Formats: sequence, structure tokens, C-alpha cells
Amino acid sequence: MTLAQFVDLLRLRWLSVVAVVVLAAGLAAAVSAVQSPQYRASSAVFVSVASGASVNDLSQGNNFSAARVKSYEELALTPRVLGLAARQLGLPADADLSRVVSAESTTDTVLITITATDTAPEQAAAIANAVADQLVKVVEQVERSTSAADSLVNLSVFQRASPPTVPFAPRLPVNIAIGVLAGLALGVAQAVLREVLDTRLRSFEALRRLTDASILGEFAVDDTIAKDPLVSFDNRYSTRAEAFRQLRTHLTYTNLDGAAQSIVVTSATPGEGKSSTAVNLALMLAQNGSKVVLVDADLRRPTTGVYLGIESRVGLSTVLTRQVDLDDAVQEIGADNPLHVLAAGRVPPNPSELLSSSRMVDLIRELESRYEYVIVDAPPMLPVTDPAVLGAICSGVLLVVSVQGQTKRADFTTAERTVAQVGARLLGLVVNRLPPQRRAKTYYNYEPSAPVSESPRRASRARLSSKDPR
Repeated sequence: MTLAQFVDLLRLRWLSVVAVVVLAAGLAAAVSAVQSPQYRASSAVFVSVASGASVNDLSQGNNFSAARVKSYEELALTPRVLGLAARQLGLPADADLSRVVSAESTTDTVLITITATDTAPEQAAAIANAVADQLVKVVEQVERSTSAADSLVNLSVFQRASPPTVPFAPRLPVNIAIGVLAGLALGVAQAVLREVLDTRLRSFEALRRLTDASILGEFAVDDTIAKDPLVSFDNRYSTRAEAFRQLRTHLTYTNLDGAAQSIVVTSATPGEGKSSTAVNLALMLAQNGSKVVLVDADLRRPTTGVYLGIESRVGLSTVLTRQVDLDDAVQEIGADNPLHVLAAGRVPPNPSELLSSSRMVDLIRELESRYEYVIVDAPPMLPVTDPAVLGAICSGVLLVVSVQGQTKRADFTTAERTVAQVGARLLGLVVNRLPPQRRAKTYYNYEPSAPVSESPRRASRARLSSKDPR
């Protein structure tokens, strides 16, 4: 995964990453809140040498005390010292101070620091002082039982522990910071794992990683399409209408020789929006002044008649079976710049045979001779072979792709490969159900405050020139 792909992944799944971070931080805060405060107190024991009669005695004592510090540090944590300290504090005989007491010394020093931890600050200080007192006594007893040279070393409590005022644990800010970092790592890991295991198209970036095909149209998610699939092109600043205008413009660059175009509009799987795209594209081309015919070639589940509110029992299937003439089957919608529609007709028992017949080839050629654009609404590619057959007959294929998670990546790849295998020309992709982009909405919803024919600056100059100079 490249850096750009990783950034795209975070942009797509940032919400889940943030959710994991918030959950981890909240969990850390909750754990810190239920923990009992822990207090830590420390006492210091100084290891010194007894007064000597000569310089050699002092030197010997200094070297010996430095050598013994590590041993005394370990001696402080022995059961003998800790047991005596527990007895001094009046604790039960089975009290285990080894879990709450530590001893350490700094290199090249003769100080031993004894630290005790407890939920009560006074008890923490008392334990640290008791261990220090008992260490001094035990060392004195041990040293007296050895040779005279050892008696040069003496221990004394250099600093007694005081009850702390602030607990050292739980450290809420530190715990929350750790929770945030852990949550960030887990959030990114789950995002990457979901991306690796997810087989569906959920973003424009994921689609671009699968194909190099041209993107001819982009349409954002629109909840109103289910109720009103037809686009009103009267509103010049409608987001969806502007997207279809861009699709129309891009299609002109796929037909540089200016010949009639027969375009198959299909998708990899059902429900990606190919029928509404075909109908609205045909309406847009017709309103632009082009001669357009819309052919409903989805002979299994025709929807053009439902969208346009026209009779569908007479249409493509009845023309191909020579039950009705083409002129009688084509219907006209609209007075100015009308759209001609060839509905699906009755659902036949053999759709694939009809669409792959020589009669279908002749029909497409006849329509190309009459119209500038022949828009063919075909069924999805994967369930049936009809779109592949139509793609080989027509000028090209327009593949509609939904990136809302309903299309599998393998299905899209198979559909694209099928177009190439039958020798059809893939004109490009129409990416459907994109998440709304703020920049796009700002652009599409921009409306001039002055008439289009008169810019604000020109209108201002006209008003100034019309004033009486007197």
C-alpha cells in the first residue's frame, strides 16, 4: 500500500478510527477513575565509615562502604528486615511488604533509597521509615558479628519519609494519552484490515485503483432519486442536472468523428443506477437539441416505461419478432426537442436470442441512421450475457458503478473484462452514489446575484453613467 493509498484509506474510514480512539481514551479514563489512589513515600539510609586512626583506615572504610552498598540494598528486601518492619508497624504476621517496598542505590553513591507504596499516604511513609530503621539495626547486628575491618561501616537514617500529599497513581492524563495512542494504533490497524478483507467498492479511490478507464460522470448520493428518478433540467444550478451536463460534454470527446453514437448503458450488478442514468442522459441530450432515441433493452426487468410513464407492452421485443413496425413502436415524449423512446415490449421467453439476432443488428443500424444518439438501457452484465452482446453491436459501452458498498470489486473487474473480451469499446465509467463533496456542492449551488447577461461590474458602470452630472 502506497502512502497515497494509505491517506485515501484514512479519509474513507476516519470515522471508525476516531471511534476506536475515543473508545480507548474513554476506557483508560474509566479504569483510572475506578482505581484506588496510590501514594509513594521514600526514606534514605546513609552508609558511612567509622572514624579511623589513620589515613589508611579511612581509605579502607570508604572503599568498603561503597562495595557494601549493593549488598545492603538487597538486604533491605529480605524477609528478616521486612518481617521486623511489619512487627514494628503492628501488621499481621503474614503481611507481605515485599510487594510494596523497593530499595535502590545510585552508582558511585553511598545512599540507599527505600520506597514504600500504599493507598494511605501515612501508611506509605510509616512503612518506608520502618524498613529503614530495621535495615540499620540488622546491618549493625550483622557487622558486629564479623571481623574488625567490617565494623568500619555504619548505617544511619539520613532522611525520614513524610506522608505524600499527591498520589502518584493513577495518572489520569498519562493514562488517557496512552489510551489515545493505543486507540490510534488499533483504529488504523482495523481500518487497514477492513480494507484488505473488504471485497466491495466503497470509495472513488478504491475504484481508481482497480481501473484506468476514463471517468465520464460523477454523481453524489441523492435520497430523492427513489421517489423522483427523473432530473429537472430547468434548474440550471441543480447539482444532479449539472453532473449530467458534464457527462454529456464528456461523451462528445468520445465521438470526435461526429458520427451517430449507439451507447449501451449497463452496470456490473443490479441496483447501481444504470436505468435512471440512461433515461436522464437521453433526456439531457434531447433537451440539448440532439435527435435521441432511448431503447429499453432490459427485456427481463424493463423500467423505462415506469420512469417515463409510457406504454411498455409495445416495443423492442415486438419489433424484433416483427409483430409491430419500428415506426409504430417508437413513442415521442415532449413537444420541444422531443425524446423518442422504444420501450421494452412484452417480456419474451428468450431475451438473449432476440438481442443477439441479426434483426437486432439491423435495428441498431436503422436507429443510428435516424438519430444522433441511440441510448440503450441494457441489463446488468453479470447475471446475463445480453449487455456483452449489445456492446459488440453498438458504438460503445457506458459502465455505471456504484461506490456505496453494494458492488464487489471482483464483479466490477469481471464486467470490465467482459466488455474487452467481446470486442466492445468501453467509453468510460459513470461513478454513482459518491459521498457529497463540499467543493462540488459549493460550485453547483453557486447562483449569480445579477442577471447572467449582465455582470455586477457592468451593471454598476451603467448605473453610474446614467446619473445626472449636475
